[in-house]
Amino acid sequence: MSKTRKRRRPGAPASGPAPLPAGQGEKTRRPLRLRPWAAAAAALLGGLLLARLAFPPSLDLAEVPGSSASERDERVRAKVEEARQAVAADPRSGAAWGRLGSVLLAHEREAAAAAAYQRAVELDPGEPRWPYLLARAAKTPDPATALDASERAVALLPGYAPGQLLRAELLEQAGEAVTAREHYRKAVRLDPRCAPCELGLGRLALAAGDLEASRRHLERVAALQPRARAPHVLLVQAYRGLGDMDAAGSAAQRVGRLDGELLHHDPFMNEVVEEGVSVIGYHRRASVADSLGNQTKAESLYRTLLEAHPEDANGHFNLGNLLARLGRTDEAIRRYRRTLEIAPEKAEARFNLGNMFLNQGRLDEAEAEYRTALETWPDHSGTLTNLANVLARQDRIAEAVPLYRRAVEADPENPIAHHQLGQILARQGSAADAIGHYRASLAVRPESGPVQLDLAMALAGANDYEAAWQHVVAARELGTQPPADFMEFLRTHMPSAAPTTEGFR
Repeated sequence: MSKTRKRRRPGAPASGPAPLPAGQGEKTRRPLRLRPWAAAAAALLGGLLLARLAFPPSLDLAEVPGSSASERDERVRAKVEEARQAVAADPRSGAAWGRLGSVLLAHEREAAAAAAYQRAVELDPGEPRWPYLLARAAKTPDPATALDASERAVALLPGYAPGQLLRAELLEQAGEAVTAREHYRKAVRLDPRCAPCELGLGRLALAAGDLEASRRHLERVAALQPRARAPHVLLVQAYRGLGDMDAAGSAAQRVGRLDGELLHHDPFMNEVVEEGVSVIGYHRRASVADSLGNQTKAESLYRTLLEAHPEDANGHFNLGNLLARLGRTDEAIRRYRRTLEIAPEKAEARFNLGNMFLNQGRLDEAEAEYRTALETWPDHSGTLTNLANVLARQDRIAEAVPLYRRAVEADPENPIAHHQLGQILARQGSAADAIGHYRASLAVRPESGPVQLDLAMALAGANDYEAAWQHVVAARELGTQPPADFMEFLRTHMPSAAPTTEGFR
């Protein structure tokens, strides 16, 4: 339906507010002011309009970054080209550019990813994930760009702990320790279990010479993620500076046997990982799914990977580990065997295969796998311990003892080897040596009721009844009930404790 413009009468005022009575204009009319939020909205709208004008409605594919012409993996090539074509079809879409950046970053093409994220930031300036991911992509190839992008990201989403962490890391890298410390602390307040944040604080304290603060932060990291190697590297320096050479030596040994990376939940980066279709990409996706408790998805991803890459030894190994944790032992054994067919030198697979056999009581097969693993891993404390366990279960005690001793030499904090060795020594009448190994086991695992009880019996055998009583109490509190004849023995030798021991019947 057409509309006709209403004709203005001759002499009538133009459309707008009616004229004020004479003499009131200067008093009543006020200059127009924008509220802060309105000003921000206007600036954002202006930025959006400028960004939209700066990009044509379509692009030739050759103008889109991230060409995959040299990519050998067909899945990766198809994934990248699909994302590039989406950008070429709609180059004014910040989401399309952002997804292209994520596809490229998922396949370790940081520079091209940074270029795509930069376009996403320009087209969609109110979305915090684009500057955050730009900072992640540019962290190595362009630290200055990464630093600027991280500042924008935390301004847009200050409550996102990974953003505060990344900002802190980039500031620390730029030598701005004081500001970096502030952002590490903000990240910890947002996420008290942020191990990389505590590591950063420990690292800064160590550099500043505050050794006690550094020790506290680094020990917190080690408690949060016991398999992580990074905190122990720095703890060696902190303990040495504090003059605790025994602790420094123990930390140095942990550095040698630990290989875990620090983990941190990062939803924005988890979305990037989901774009990965390379071998590494599938491993990362499965690892993230597993860490988030979605073992079904993790298993599916490993199987998809192995359909495309059946000779990937790590894929078979990691799937075997997952199946073992799910209690699917026979399937896990098949995966470990397939791993060893592809990579016979992979001692971790032999160790885990030996564990499967040990759990099933197949002692001869377990022994064979452990001995083969030791050819590659001669000082692996876990393998030495489990081989000794196999021998001990076959009453081959003379062979088991040297292996237990090698195990605790390789890892003085191996609680199982200390406990088993203590039991053997106690039966052989070496009470003092047994007590030492029990105490070493409890230093690492004080919540073990059986070790508390074994130590109590050893102490009673050495006539230290008061100490024995303390460990009997600890064992009972942990759910391990002492034998009635042992309690009768204590009542006989500790008359003053007799009323108390009645509760143990």
